[in-house]
Amino acid sequence: MKHLTFRVKLSLIICLFSVFIVLTISFLNYRWYSSQLTAQTIGQTQQIIEQTGNNIETYLNELYRLTLAPYYNDTVLRILEQHENTPEETLNDRREVEYFLSSVMTLPRDEILRVYIITPETIYSYTRTPYEMEDYDNCMNSSWFKEALGTTKPIYIPPHLEKAFGERKTPVFSIVRQIRSKEDNNKILGVIKVDADYTGIKKICDRVKQEESGNLIVLNNEDQIIYQTASISDTLFTDQTFLDNTDPIIYAKKGDAYIYNSYSMEPTGLKIIAINSYDELMRPSRSNLERTIFLALSCILATIIFISFFIKKFLSPLSKMAQLMREVEQGNLTVRISVNNHDEIGYLASSFNRMTDHLQQFIDKNTALIKEVYETQYLYKESQYNALCSQIKPHFLYNTLNTVNLLIKCGENRKAIRAIEDFSCYLGGVMNIEKEISLKKELQICQAYLSIIQLRYEDKMSYSIQADKSLENLKIPSLTIQPLVENSVKYGCETKRGKTDIFISVSIAGENCIITVSDTGSGMSSDTLSALQRKLHMIRNEKQIPSEETQLNNIGLANICRRLFLKYGTDADLTIRSSDAGTAVVVTLPISK
Repeated sequence: MKHLTFRVKLSLIICLFSVFIVLTISFLNYRWYSSQLTAQTIGQTQQIIEQTGNNIETYLNELYRLTLAPYYNDTVLRILEQHENTPEETLNDRREVEYFLSSVMTLPRDEILRVYIITPETIYSYTRTPYEMEDYDNCMNSSWFKEALGTTKPIYIPPHLEKAFGERKTPVFSIVRQIRSKEDNNKILGVIKVDADYTGIKKICDRVKQEESGNLIVLNNEDQIIYQTASISDTLFTDQTFLDNTDPIIYAKKGDAYIYNSYSMEPTGLKIIAINSYDELMRPSRSNLERTIFLALSCILATIIFISFFIKKFLSPLSKMAQLMREVEQGNLTVRISVNNHDEIGYLASSFNRMTDHLQQFIDKNTALIKEVYETQYLYKESQYNALCSQIKPHFLYNTLNTVNLLIKCGENRKAIRAIEDFSCYLGGVMNIEKEISLKKELQICQAYLSIIQLRYEDKMSYSIQADKSLENLKIPSLTIQPLVENSVKYGCETKRGKTDIFISVSIAGENCIITVSDTGSGMSSDTLSALQRKLHMIRNEKQIPSEETQLNNIGLANICRRLFLKYGTDADLTIRSSDAGTAVVVTLPISK
């Protein structure tokens, strides 16, 4: 808005303030009404699906009672108790039992697919399907049969897929009950098993009345849909979190919002889910909100047009002043404003004329001062940076050459050659006059250094380097990681009797490069850690470290910290963690810089 005229700004402020008031009131009213409507819908829907669940449980109880039907037919019980019959009597008994199964248990109920009475001697059955139950030939060894023999309570077999009327498997649930003799209650005659589909459950769910956009879903214990009142995007069911959801409002993968209610029925393994489209539910509210906003904005627009006419008349002197100020911005300091009034606007005109008289000399003076300060600070930072870079020198030349000498004397020529190659790589890196090198080159220097150190310590030390391939060409200040590795060797490995592991990790976190150098050495004391952290804090805040605390190695952490903050400023960071299990130094560098 800084390029707009004062008249336009004033008009916009009045307009925006009015629009803000209207939109705020409309939005708050809409949110209040939406929350009330949502809570009411959730409560009503929950009552509906709980009542549906109770109806389904009542229906299953009826099936439980249906398995008691053989106790009301003395002929069937008599046949089940007899064992030694002629073939003709056996055939007649089978017809009698199967007639009972068809007329009493199967035909009156459309949802029952198969009924079996299983005795140690035979299996009586009546089926509506061309397929028998899957474990028909081995049913007496099945778990449900053995469980039924051990209890007098009915057993519910959760929904499972079986062939019924074709190659496609149908969800089937079963109820199994033990049959005992009336005369001798301890005598088990057999087991009755009823297989049913979801026709009965579907009839119960079809009677549920929902909103036009609502959807009622029944899932089995394998999260398979066994009933659905309307089609809904399959993408809702591709995420398991949807099926286990407990929030009243959920969002599909495409961003559509739904009101979610669920009710689980134990031990049937069934779960009833009611889904109502939140957008469809809120459609009338949004339409009313849009009409209200449209009418309010129309009134505001008419008011703004009326106010703009008067603002233009009163603010014309300011408009003239603004035009002359644009000329001053272009370098014309000779312009003057005629003072016709002695009010606030006249005072502004007089002040403008006085300002132009002194503006040129202020500009010249300030320009010279800014240039001097900038060049001074730049040269100071540059010289400080160069001085810090020059401090880093290799310090283990003698030990390395002595190690190579011993390897040659012991006949370890290959190791000696490898040590010389690593030493050459290391010297080429630390003596590089460039201020920046690639991350890949820095890690090669660390690799060479650790390889040389491992020749000295052998099994006492091991190391690993892991880096994100995409960061190999990232430019960083030279010798940023190697001194940290050298500290891990000096203070972690040399002071510990056992084996020490050194890890170097380089990864991406957002827009930053995270470099971690850790070891499993003896760590540092809490006093030493506190002193280091205090020094790093003072460096971050550009404070002078007291003389009694300036005992820093040339490759010390404070040196590295200074270099990073000189180059990256506050975008860089260096933190230390240490305990008895070792020490870790984490360097954070901004990738964009």
